[in-house]
Amino acid sequence: MGVLIEMPVRNQTDIEATVENHKAAAGVETSTTDFSVWTNAPKERTVAYFPTYSAISKTMQTAMRGWVREWFFANPEVLLRPHTAYPILVFQCTHPFAGKPTNIFTYDIQQTEALNRAFASAASKLGRELKALNTQDCPWLTREHYFAYRSKEVVKYVMKNRKAIYKMLNVETMLMDSILKFAVIDIPKLGLEEALVLLRRAFNTQLHRFSEQFDLSTRTEELLRIATDVLKAKISEEKVVEMPQRKGNVVQMPRRNDAVVEMPLAA
Repeated sequence: MGVLIEMPVRNQTDIEATVENHKAAAGVETSTTDFSVWTNAPKERTVAYFPTYSAISKTMQTAMRGWVREWFFANPEVLLRPHTAYPILVFQCTHPFAGKPTNIFTYDIQQTEALNRAFASAASKLGRELKALNTQDCPWLTREHYFAYRSKEVVKYVMKNRKAIYKMLNVETMLMDSILKFAVIDIPKLGLEEALVLLRRAFNTQLHRFSEQFDLSTRTEELLRIATDVLKAKISEEKVVEMPQRKGNVVQMPRRNDAVVEMPLAA
């Protein structure tokens, strides 16, 4: 009779570890972020909706400007192509859009007023950014393109040649649209895991499209973590219960809209 060979039984932990190892070998970044907090994200027409998502958007925009600036300083050869460098410089100098109640969280490239605000914010900072550039190894004709006193000319150039910066600003809008769809529509409809697959795919696609000069899709997991951390912080703030304050014979009860309800003390 043949000998029965018993294969070792692998527990679930071993299986998951193997899957993660295969992902790592294939160059797929794994995430340790706990996304379950998104099941409690604010829905539309709630008090927390605008302040929460505007905070998420602003923090994401700040992170992206920091990454763009890092890339710019790490790749000084781009200075040899001012028509390419200018939009990147202006973008990284724009102030993150703080939001506009009730549902505008990024610069809208179709709104002239919003774009004017973006360019104005960049103009106030660009001079300092140009001073920080190291152009010593560049030819003189290249260096003069980046003198600080030319900051207004740089902004005007980008305002007339908007394709590249439109692309960057529009990606930010698409990222926030993806966040809102994920939290408000997809999670209730599909469940967290399936919705997260769609969100991650959208982030990868949009960050890849951000610029023809570099690929930000490698920052997908980091940006998702940043957004999740902001959400956790905002939810924690909402859970903080303020103690009522006594004023004479009246107890002042705090409300979430900052109004105060006065309640007489019991006799």
